[in-house]
Amino acid sequence: MGKVRSRNVRRAIGAAAIVGVVGAWPQVCGAETMESALVQAYQNNPQLNAQRASARVTDEAVPQALSGYRPRASVTATLGEQYSDVTTRANSQGINTYARSHATTTPYSGTGTVSQTLFNGFQTANRTRVAESQVSAAREGLRIMEQTVLLAAATAYMDVLRDTANLEVQRTNVRVLEETLKQTRDRFNVGDSPGPMWPRRRPSLPRANPQWLPPNRS
Repeated sequence: MGKVRSRNVRRAIGAAAIVGVVGAWPQVCGAETMESALVQAYQNNPQLNAQRASARVTDEAVPQALSGYRPRASVTATLGEQYSDVTTRANSQGINTYARSHATTTPYSGTGTVSQTLFNGFQTANRTRVAESQVSAAREGLRIMEQTVLLAAATAYMDVLRDTANLEVQRTNVRVLEETLKQTRDRFNVGDSPGPMWPRRRPSLPRANPQWLPPNRS
């Protein structure tokens, strides 16, 4: 009789645990889906954003290297102000005559030059290839960082689901054991012998009672 009761208790615990996990799964998944978790990690991860910024900085080296093929233009302009004050003396028949004049002028000038490099020893071509190689390396580094971040996000998401399911199983186990212990005590109080499983059921509840529940004081 005790073995039959033990099997029934184990079946009840297993059935209740399965029902609890199935019931908790939609609640956990409904809070945030895998797709939304990956999207948030892809958009808001600081390491990934820093890697993107570094890749954009590396991309700017290509236009700088290609500027060696383009013509160069320079313009030079000067503008100033000049003031002159002149006094002249003239002597006619022993008579000195003085004349004074002053003026203000604004001289200006401007020059422009345009130059085009025809050959510089393949320096521009080599700089362009180096810049493009750096861009390819930066993009591969960004792709590796994306894969690492998304893998970490997916792993964390599945860990949360696993831990939540384990927690629900433990809660269900505790509830079943508490109910079984209560029924056994009631039978013992009314004079019905609990059988050989009584010494085993009493220590089962403290072992199944996890840290998130207060200790059973009954």
